[in-house]
Amino acid sequence: MRKEDTVRRGALVADIGGTNARFALADLATLDLSHICRIRCAAEPNFAAALSAYLASLPLSPVCVAIAVAAPVLGEEVHLTNSTWSFTKRELRRITGLDELLVLNDFEALAHALPYLSPSDLRQIGGGEPEPQAPKLVLGPGTGLGVAGLVWSGNGWIAVAGEGGHVSLGAKDERELALLERLRQGRAHLSAERVLSGPGLANLYRAIAASHGESRDELEPDDILVRGLDGEDDLAVEALDFFLACLGSFAGDATLLFGARGGVYLGGGIAPKILPLLARGSFRESFAGKGRMTAYLETIPVFVILAELATLKGAAEAIRTRQRA
Repeated sequence: MRKEDTVRRGALVADIGGTNARFALADLATLDLSHICRIRCAAEPNFAAALSAYLASLPLSPVCVAIAVAAPVLGEEVHLTNSTWSFTKRELRRITGLDELLVLNDFEALAHALPYLSPSDLRQIGGGEPEPQAPKLVLGPGTGLGVAGLVWSGNGWIAVAGEGGHVSLGAKDERELALLERLRQGRAHLSAERVLSGPGLANLYRAIAASHGESRDELEPDDILVRGLDGEDDLAVEALDFFLACLGSFAGDATLLFGARGGVYLGGGIAPKILPLLARGSFRESFAGKGRMTAYLETIPVFVILAELATLKGAAEAIRTRQRA
């Protein structure tokens, strides 16, 4: 079979996070997705069971598999960072009956998708035009905090995986320092993910309540988002404002580290839900507020990714790129 014929056949692609798992069949000629399935990870005992159930539902057999996971991919065994799920690549080959398997970080996969997102898939929240072929940065809070880059090689785009969500989180003033100290209690290291994630937002809400001498019931992150956006809960409003400021500062730091003049892209499950606040709140001020580098950052565009299945498309592009190599 010719290589160009193989590339045109269907790939099973999956996006496995800490809370949700998504599956689809991808046409590797067009990156179009079909037979899309979404499940809560808690609905299956492990990834092997979820994958087997999805395979059984398909009317045709895929010829290759690309799995994007919210975890570092370092060898044969993969352990989800914010989930009890784990698996081995050997196990996936046995379940699928396929030798051609790619396992990659979920934000690495999302980086692969960036050149294929349409204007309707994105919402710009400041800055100017991205510089063509300059490095791009994708990051975002969900169950965890993902970070990856995309760089131009001269022949095409190369995705760069990272674990930037686990860098140390710093404070810019005494108020932030006091809150972060509350969040750090009992930990040797306070990572950015401990604040800039769904669970982090819940932790932040409790810490802010304690800073005011109040005790509040534990809330789910989505409840805090709703209360904060509606303005019905002063503590939720304060928590969201702090969250936005920290997210902007973290994104600005990552942009400087990466030289991401090709644009910054916010993925994950939280950014689309707080789009009105990202557009007018403290995010952009904190993003660009880097002293002598303020002018450098002010022109860099930031986009919110609205396409829910972008990571699946990126996983398909990643395995298509490998096939063409």
